Amino acid sequence: MKIKIHKWRLLIYFCVLVLGIVFASFYGGPVSFVWLYAMLLLLPLSGIYLFVSYHCLRIYQEIDVMKLTKGETHTYRVVLENDGVLPLYDMSLYLYTDRCKLFEIREDTKVSLNSFQRVELSSDIQCFYAGAYYVGIHAIRLVDPFRIFDVMLDIPWKHRAIVRPQISDLASEDLEIENLIQNMGVKSEYRFEEIPGSDNRPYQRGDSLHSVNWKVSARLNELTVRLPDKMEKKRITLLLLADKTPENSQDIEFLKIRDYFLEFIISVAWYFSDRGIPLTVIYPSGSIVETTIRTHKDFWDFYNTVTDHIYYGTDSTLTELQDLAFAQEKSVDEEETWIVIKEHPLPGESFTSICG
Repeated sequence: MKIKIHKWRLLIYFCVLVLGIVFASFYGGPVSFVWLYAMLLLLPLSGIYLFVSYHCLRIYQEIDVMKLTKGETHTYRVVLENDGVLPLYDMSLYLYTDRCKLFEIREDTKVSLNSFQRVELSSDIQCFYAGAYYVGIHAIRLVDPFRIFDVMLDIPWKHRAIVRPQISDLASEDLEIENLIQNMGVKSEYRFEEIPGSDNRPYQRGDSLHSVNWKVSARLNELTVRLPDKMEKKRITLLLLADKTPENSQDIEFLKIRDYFLEFIISVAWYFSDRGIPLTVIYPSGSIVETTIRTHKDFWDFYNTVTDHIYYGTDSTLTELQDLAFAQEKSVDEEETWIVIKEHPLPGESFTSICG
C-alpha cells in the first residue's frame, strides 16, 4: 500500500480547519461547531470511504486461452464490479507493463463505477517471456472524495498466465548437436532391444515361441521368428538443473532467465523428436521426474506440461539433482550421452555441458 498526499490540498484543509477552530472559539453556537466537527471528521471519514470502497470492489481477469505462446496475440478481458452503494470515481488501473503489453488498455487508465455498476474492458495482449507469471492489472489507485490523498493498493484478484516458449533453433546454435547425431544411428552388433522388431528369419532350434511370427509363418508355411532390433550405440539424456524459485517468483530478472531456459530445452527436445531420435529428459517437478520423448506426440505432451511444472518440492530434491548432474559431468559413458543444462550456473560453470 502506498499513500500519496496532495500537499497543497492538505494545506487548504488545515487552513479551513484553523478558521473553523477560530470561528468556534470566538462565536460558539451549533453552526460553528457543526462546521468544526465536519472538518475534524473529514480525513477519518475519507479513509473509511476508501476502505469500504476497496472491499466492495471485485475484479475478474481472464485470457481467451488456458495456455498461450510467447509473442502470440490473444484477447484479455477484465470485469470491474462495484458491489457497494458508495460510488468509485477516477479509480486508476496499474498494469504489469514489464512482462506483457495490453494494446487497448493503457497504464494509469481511469475507471469510474456507480453503485452496483459493472464495467468490462477488453484488449489484445502479448506476453514477452515464457513461464508462469501474473499479467494484466496488479494494482489500483483510489482517491478520497476531496482529493486530499489517494491510496495505491495491490489487488488480490491477479491473473496467472501460463506462457509456453517459442519453438526455435536456439539450442542448435549453442550445442554441438551435429556431432551428437553423428555418434548416433550406428547400431550395435551385440546389444538388442527387448521387443522384437520387423525383421524375420527361419525358426531355429532354441528360439523362444514368443518370438514366432505366426502370420508370416502361416503365409510361408514355415515357422518364422521376429528378430529384435539392434540398439543404438549412444543414448541421449537431457538433465535440467533448474534454479530454485525465489521468494519473489514475479521478479523480472528471474522471469527473463526462466524464459531463456525454457526456450532452450524446448529447442533441444524439438530437435531430437523431429528427427525421430529418442530423448530421455530428467527434470524437477516437485520430485525428480524422468520422461522419454520418442514421437511428436511425446514432444507436444512435454511442451504443454513443462512450462509451469518445473519446481522443487523440497531442498533435498534440489540436492539430489545437483549430485546427479555433478556425477554425470565427471563420468565417461560410451553407451550414453548426457546434456546437462544449468539454468543459473555459478561463476566458472557453463550453461550447457555435454558428458559421455
